[in-house]
Amino acid sequence: MHSDTRFDHLKLDKKLVERLESYNLTKATPIQAKLIPMVAKGANVVASAKTGSGKTLAFLLPAIDKMLTHPTSYHYPKLFVLAPTKELASQIYSVAWDYTKGFDIRVALLQGGSNRQKEKEHLKKGVDIVIATPQRAKEHIDSKDFDIKSVKTFVVDEADMAFDMGFVGYIEELLTKLSPKSQKLIVSATITPRVVKLAKSYIKPLRKVEIDASNKVANTVTHYLYPVLKSKKEQLLSWMISNNNYGKVLLFVRKKEIADALEEKLKEWDYKVGVLHGEKLHNERRKALSDFKNDKLDILIATDIAARGLDIANLDIVINYDIPHVKQDFIHRVGRTGRAGKEGLAITLVSLDEIEQLKDLYKLLGEKIKEIITEYTPKEVKARGYLLQAPQRRRKSSQKPKKDNPLNKKGKKRKTTKRDGFKILDARNQAKNKK
Repeated sequence: MHSDTRFDHLKLDKKLVERLESYNLTKATPIQAKLIPMVAKGANVVASAKTGSGKTLAFLLPAIDKMLTHPTSYHYPKLFVLAPTKELASQIYSVAWDYTKGFDIRVALLQGGSNRQKEKEHLKKGVDIVIATPQRAKEHIDSKDFDIKSVKTFVVDEADMAFDMGFVGYIEELLTKLSPKSQKLIVSATITPRVVKLAKSYIKPLRKVEIDASNKVANTVTHYLYPVLKSKKEQLLSWMISNNNYGKVLLFVRKKEIADALEEKLKEWDYKVGVLHGEKLHNERRKALSDFKNDKLDILIATDIAARGLDIANLDIVINYDIPHVKQDFIHRVGRTGRAGKEGLAITLVSLDEIEQLKDLYKLLGEKIKEIITEYTPKEVKARGYLLQAPQRRRKSSQKPKKDNPLNKKGKKRKTTKRDGFKILDARNQAKNKK
């Protein structure tokens, strides 16, 4: 989804607008149209917008624009972006690299699993943009490899995820170490009350920007639900992929054990498969993601920790092998497709032991989700023709509408008085006398 605002109307440097046009980007998304001018003016902002809405460029472009229009005689960290996962940090670095290559702007990526000494040497040569995961950022700052006081703009991306992963204490520490004059931005698909509380405690003055509801899925994604026996999920998955021309499939699972088991099974069926989960080495995860993006893999299996930060061009389909326990995880899973206004498809396999999670899914999606019956569907579901709810039909009522009774109208609840107590006693006495 794009706004009517063109990038060349946002007062960005001409070279930056030309770079955007080289990627066929001429119109800003709503979050970009709103946030870019605010960041350019130096405002402190807590901002939220749906997954796939272009939040990364919304904070990168104005920061890069300042470096182009106000160049310095030497390189030092001006923009510091903190990302909770390696995948997200790598993704932001990739975007930053694309929009700074050819300019006199240096970008550094600091993350666990990479050679720390090489990172240190890179920082010593001078960089303008630092993108880091929390633990590796802490190691370099504690070792005084770069001066956090020099940072002009500090960004926490996917803040609610950083909170869930236990980084809130370190974020608070960083906010106290930054220069009081530095600009602070907190960006996420979901801004929870605790994120707002932290922002208000450490960032003043603070402005808030919300584009669309963060608890809704994009309307560019079509949803299908496949009821299936738990023991038949693997067979259904294979049948679906082999009988449809899906191209690349991003497959989400709740547990890494399931991911590893599925990888083994799918490879037996001659699919080219990669896996992303927390126990895979950084180089293994990076290679799997790179191979998937470059069409060397048919299927990429990922746990929910990888749901954010994956930006894969032309990804037509996401398959949920199971329903996540947390609603927001489902939103971030399916947000990998149907991005930037393009059409996407999300398929969810659900067994009978996932009914409670399914109820939450129906509340989230309403009538948008369609149930598909197959040979792998449980018999009782086949008999009914649906898993949880049948299509609702409105019936005309033959009863006459009841007239409003003024005595039944609800207003403010009246306080109980002593008189009410006496009335109860009188009623009891009358009942005794009748006996």
